[in-house]
This record gives sequence, C-alpha cells and structure tokens, in this order.
Amino acid sequence: MTEQKQDDIPEGWSPFEVKSHYSQSIAPMYVRRDPPGLAFLANESHSNLNGVVHGGALATLADISLFVLATGGNSAMNGATLSLNMNYLRPGRLGQFIHAEGRIVREGSSIIFVEGSLLAGSEELITFNGVIKRFRSRES
Repeated sequence: MTEQKQDDIPEGWSPFEVKSHYSQSIAPMYVRRDPPGLAFLANESHSNLNGVVHGGALATLADISLFVLATGGNSAMNGATLSLNMNYLRPGRLGQFIHAEGRIVREGSSIIFVEGSLLAGSEELITFNGVIKRFRSRES
C-alpha cells in the first residue's frame, strides 16, 4: 500500500477522526469545514480488480459525507442513513484526492435531506442524494 503524506493532501483539509469500525476500511479520511466536505486519497486499499476505485469505497465516502455535510463539517452526528441514491458517472483513479461537496436541501427536527457530488479535482465522479435521521440520544 502506498504511504500517504500530508504533502499529498490539499490545503484546507485536516484528518477526520473515524469512529465507526466499518469506516476504517476507507481511512484515512480528511475533513474540510469551509465549504464542508469529506475526502480520501485513493490508494491500493480502495481499488477493485480493474485497478480503479471500488464503487463500495465511493459509496461509503458518500454515505459518511451525508453527515459531514449536514453538520457543516463540524462533527459527525449520531444518526442513521434512511436512503442514499447514487449515480456513478466515471471511475475514480488511484492517486486521486476524492472529495465530497454538497448541501442541505431541507432540514426538519430529526430528518435531513442532503445532496452532493464526489469529485476528483473538478471532475465529477458521482452525484448523490440522501436522507438521514438524527438521533436525540446515543441510542441507535
């Protein structure tokens, strides 16, 4: 696996604390607060048999991004994804810094609608939209 160096990470991005065991599969990740976003530097651990970024790695990044975008990049809220719809437009390549950008479409007291894109530079790889449920307590 290729070692990632801070020099490979664009300015404005900082390490994201990964709390979920499953999310460790695409770590390390990076967060940006203005504008909010989440990212990873694609490496061999993200690849499929065709030598491009596995769609599941991109789906995981999009899923976690729903929460980062909903909180303005401040923290991951306690909640669950109710739905996630994705359109794969082009493959991610190893070595690319792949990042999510997006916005809250509508927010209620516990339901939040988010839309966004995964990009490599200015090239759009995926569009996504999702609905998340915010939990009031640490119970899930």
